[in-house]
Amino acid sequence: MNETNEPTSYDQELDLGRLLLILKRGWLPILLASFLGLIVAFSLAAWAISPLYASSTMLVVNANNNQNNTTTITNDQLTTAQELVNTYSVILTSDTVLDQVISDLNLKTDASALAKNISVEGVNQTQVLKITVKDTNPQVAKNIANDIARVAPSIIIQTVKAGSVEVVSDAKLELKPVFPNIVLFSAIGLLIGFIGAYATLLVRDLLDHTFDSEEDVENRLGISVIGVIPVVQVKE
Repeated sequence: MNETNEPTSYDQELDLGRLLLILKRGWLPILLASFLGLIVAFSLAAWAISPLYASSTMLVVNANNNQNNTTTITNDQLTTAQELVNTYSVILTSDTVLDQVISDLNLKTDASALAKNISVEGVNQTQVLKITVKDTNPQVAKNIANDIARVAPSIIIQTVKAGSVEVVSDAKLELKPVFPNIVLFSAIGLLIGFIGAYATLLVRDLLDHTFDSEEDVENRLGISVIGVIPVVQVKE
């Protein structure tokens, strides 16, 4: 008989049964690793990472700067107003607006850094602009958003020389942080712990060529077991 110590092709195959067997045998370390990942991720999200708060205000853009002529709005005026939304979005985060806001609120930052915490977007392709400000202090986020809404209209009209801007809603104090999401962080930590532990057990199983039972011999070598030599413990 041609003997060889090389593993047969079966050793390299992974079927569902083998994957489930690895899971069954290593359920305890997998469980512990998953729990550890959850605890670490929860701790980071809850205590190590500074939370960010967001506050939003809304402005409406009018193509006609005559505020008294509001009885009729044509399609051309609506289209023009929607096009102005993109232009106004750039102006709202410009140095001209933000430098004024920094001066008004006595902020310890510059326009470039402040702009990174501000997002401006059109609402559902309408004339409405939504300004969202993020900061580690919810009160500061609210104050910045409201001051932008106060300062921007006059600067926009002066710059564009067309249309008008009005405040639809003021920013409110939001005490629920938008980042980090503790539940999401915890779930990711749990998943990382599970995958890490299971991958470790899987690799160890693939590198293990020992036989633990008669079934292992039959499955891996494809031969039947004729007999088993029992292990006898001799008392001294």
